[in-house]
Amino acid sequence: MKTHLLSTSPQFYARAIGLLYLVVIAAGIISQMFISGQIIVNGDAATTANNILNHKNLYQLGFSIYLIEMASQIAQMAILYLLLKPASKTVSLLALSFALTGCTIKTISRLFYIAPLIILTNTRYLSVFSANQLQSLALLFLELNDQAAGLALAIFGFSTILNGYLIYKSTFLPRSLGILSFLGGLGWLTFLYPPLAHRIYPYILALGLIGGLAQIAWFLLFGVNEEQWKLRENSTIALV
Repeated sequence: MKTHLLSTSPQFYARAIGLLYLVVIAAGIISQMFISGQIIVNGDAATTANNILNHKNLYQLGFSIYLIEMASQIAQMAILYLLLKPASKTVSLLALSFALTGCTIKTISRLFYIAPLIILTNTRYLSVFSANQLQSLALLFLELNDQAAGLALAIFGFSTILNGYLIYKSTFLPRSLGILSFLGGLGWLTFLYPPLAHRIYPYILALGLIGGLAQIAWFLLFGVNEEQWKLRENSTIALV
């Protein structure tokens, strides 16, 4: 009985979301800034290829961390759906659909990320290509990874806006968190037109991090107003 109550408690959902969101952000920063950012040189196929070959284990670690990031994000979005469902089952389901679509695209994009390591280290059956061709092909896959990841961010933008709306009207979470989420989602939507998104990316990232860290801190430290959450949940059940 205690296990059942714990697993369905809104406070349990909130703590789990905060912890998973923290893993998502930490994994993203580590893999993107401290691994990929140190190995991949934009527009320089030869240097990037040499860096990958000289740091194969580190590059593989970056791929593993990316997968941890995506697994955590999928779990986070599923639990966030459960937490926000009392605010609106329909809108929360739509937000989850966008989120899982974005997660799927971003997970597939990581296959493009790992492809260069396979291309550059399996020259036995790729011997028909010259070294320069293999390096160019590796860089092409990395650019495809970036394009697919940008598309995923645009899809996440719709989910983030919807979740912001749900938080704002929920009554069991601060409206300020909803506003920050809504603004962050607008930022991610700029990836529908990548030239604009890349130009203002530092501002988009800063806004997204502020909103994300604010949610993490609130969920971990304060959780939700459990009384209000249960009132909303009961009213939803009564309508059904």
